[in-house]
Amino acid sequence: MKTWNKDQLISNLKKEGLSFSEFSLIHEGNYTTDDADWNYKDVPHLKHVHELVDATFAAMQDDLITTINVQKVLGIKLPLSVVNYQSGKNEQTYYTTWLFYILIVQTHFEKIETCRTRVITTYHIGYPWLLKWSVPLIRFLIKRNYENLMTSDIPMRERRGQLRKWGYTFYKDSDSYSFPKTMEILKTNVIAPNITTLPLTLSLTDLLPQDGEYFYGRDDHIGLRLVRVNNQLHIFARTCMHEGASLDTSPCVNLKVKCPWHGRLHTPLASFNLANHHPQQKTQDQFTFTLTNNVLTISEASLEKC
Repeated sequence: MKTWNKDQLISNLKKEGLSFSEFSLIHEGNYTTDDADWNYKDVPHLKHVHELVDATFAAMQDDLITTINVQKVLGIKLPLSVVNYQSGKNEQTYYTTWLFYILIVQTHFEKIETCRTRVITTYHIGYPWLLKWSVPLIRFLIKRNYENLMTSDIPMRERRGQLRKWGYTFYKDSDSYSFPKTMEILKTNVIAPNITTLPLTLSLTDLLPQDGEYFYGRDDHIGLRLVRVNNQLHIFARTCMHEGASLDTSPCVNLKVKCPWHGRLHTPLASFNLANHHPQQKTQDQFTFTLTNNVLTISEASLEKC
């Protein structure tokens, strides 16, 4: 695919009599350039994470997407056609138009340390010379929108950065992420390290004597969420293995926990009837759960088969 970078776009638009004003916003965080690339190309999170924008895609390929965004500005919903494409390594360019204005944005991410990245977002506002007076207001609105977006996006990137520090990696089949492949929310893209903390024994009498929840461990692939309701025990994972979202803050509704990033629903790994005092055992791909006399034992399923 042949693309023009922002300099080429601006050069041609200036020939049409437009003036341009530019400014940059910079963020540094504890995540990798891959995490930034994934975040900017991740299509489904727009619906679940961002409150001020709703996007409907019109066309999509690995390195390009066109969307119709409904963007809230000062409480007013504005429809915007947006074209977003990869314009270089660790770089994306997107543009939109509204009334007499053109906005061209270039986002570039660069590695600072092993798990620390600087993201530079440069905004180019195109306008007729007579509307120069309105540029400060547009800058103000853009900065406010950027802050709102980053409030949601940065925790996603830094969550993945935290998992990387714990030894996790993420599946990636090419040099950069693909827009369409981010739509496959049922895939498992988190690659877990070999962590051995099992077998484990938990006393429900001590930890969960009545209806409520108990979180064991940390929110990784072996952390567990125990939910007791109506004399039933339900055991949930604490991490969505699609892209690494923590499930801890998502409520359990109708025995399902929804991923806050992409809406994937998680059912219990195992469920037990606490009124049944006979030994009970359930096996899921990773774990074997055994309940005996209100004591829950958790072991690795692979070990049980040996």
